[in-house]
Amino acid sequence: MKGNRKRNHKKTIRKKSKHMFMNIWMRTGIPILAVTITALYFFLNFVLINMELLSGSRVEKISVELALILSKTDLSDKAAVEKKLDLSAFDMVGVLFDPDGREVARSNLYRYTDMEEGRMTKYQEMEETIIKVHAGKEMNRNNQVYAFDYNYWYAEGPVSTPQGEYSLYCAGVTGSWPRYYSKLTAMGLGIFAVMAALTLFIALSYYNLHRRQQAVETAYGQKVNALAHNLKTPMMVISGYSENFLAEIQTEKRTHYAEKILENVNKMNAIVEEMLEFTRDKQKE
Repeated sequence: MKGNRKRNHKKTIRKKSKHMFMNIWMRTGIPILAVTITALYFFLNFVLINMELLSGSRVEKISVELALILSKTDLSDKAAVEKKLDLSAFDMVGVLFDPDGREVARSNLYRYTDMEEGRMTKYQEMEETIIKVHAGKEMNRNNQVYAFDYNYWYAEGPVSTPQGEYSLYCAGVTGSWPRYYSKLTAMGLGIFAVMAALTLFIALSYYNLHRRQQAVETAYGQKVNALAHNLKTPMMVISGYSENFLAEIQTEKRTHYAEKILENVNKMNAIVEEMLEFTRDKQKE
């Protein structure tokens, strides 16, 4: 029976310890992890948007450079112009319009080799948007930048030639998040794992500190209880001898009672001194 009680007592202590550790971790670890996730999101959002803005500025730059190249090209040669408009290396398409607004040439998507069907669809959508923008049926859609999705960039520039001023429209698709999804996810999970380990370490430190504090308080309480219990014995003796002292008439017995009372008073003084010394030691700790 005693062995079972001890085992049950140990199990109860372990359960209480686990419960205490989880409480400490929830109060310290979960807020830290929540802040970590929030900070990671905003940091990643900031980085991705800036990457997209840089990619968008590249579309504008390539458009300006291409307009300069086309201004030195024979624009009556459609095949030559289409070759110049082959922007597959930059994930872009281009459409050239003459001074009267008629389409001269556009990127030949059939030359875009090794192209995924989904990406080909995006290029076709960009070409259609360019036609609508040129016709005034749709506004330029470069107003909002998405961090976690594809972005479409449009640029327009004049192409000056002896025959007049042509209009060049370029469009590009960028997506830093889809491109670097695996690497960024792995990096984020790595940072989260490190922070989770850190929160566990912090919770464990608090837990050990709490256990040490509880052990000290328990030992202190046990010591005080033991000293208080030791005080009860001389107090009872003094009480008994005092009653006898008052009741007895014989002088020789009164002397004996007085000696016993004084003896137990000294014992009480010794216990009180021990309590004071114990308290002073605890205060120094």
